[in-house]
Amino acid sequence: MKKMSRNQSSEITWEKAKGHLKTITEHKIYVMKECFKVGLYWQGLTHDLSKYMPTELLEGFRYYDDGKSSPNNGERRDKGYSEAWMHHKGRNRHHFEYWLDYREPKKKDGNNSELFPLQAVQMPRKYVAEMLMDRIAASKNYNKETYTQHDSLAYFERGMGHYLMHPQTKKELHGMLRILDERGEEELMRFVRDYYLKGYPI
Repeated sequence: MKKMSRNQSSEITWEKAKGHLKTITEHKIYVMKECFKVGLYWQGLTHDLSKYMPTELLEGFRYYDDGKSSPNNGERRDKGYSEAWMHHKGRNRHHFEYWLDYREPKKKDGNNSELFPLQAVQMPRKYVAEMLMDRIAASKNYNKETYTQHDSLAYFERGMGHYLMHPQTKKELHGMLRILDERGEEELMRFVRDYYLKGYPI
């Protein structure tokens, strides 16, 4: 099989466009169904709408790879960054990367310029719950028939040390993924709907 060059592999084709639209729409439907189970109706309906905006959609068409991984990874390999991802995380509050801000400077560096280090802000619970549903849906979408209730926790724990996420947000998300892993989806949905989203301590 002839290996495609970078330019060939990033061309937009009708097949890639159809495949990407199918992938993001299936994912959106998965998340919507999961959100509805816990009462997040508006978030379920509006989840990931920015993926249909030109900045994200065209790059998705360009770097689609049969749904095996996010097109954002292909864009990063090609450009060194993903404009689609930066657009996406800045418009969707269920991504912990949305909740990064500069901390008030406390000291100055050797050039007497103020330092503004990044800090992770604690996420409201309704967005943590949507992030949870997003992760479950992504595991189902990518793993398809091989999906198990253990996949989302395993994926999270593999990258946990690299996440710039508020400690309380990380604790809450990790705890709920463990419920999924140990007790299954039905028990998790009951916990999120009847306990977590009602503000009880975790």
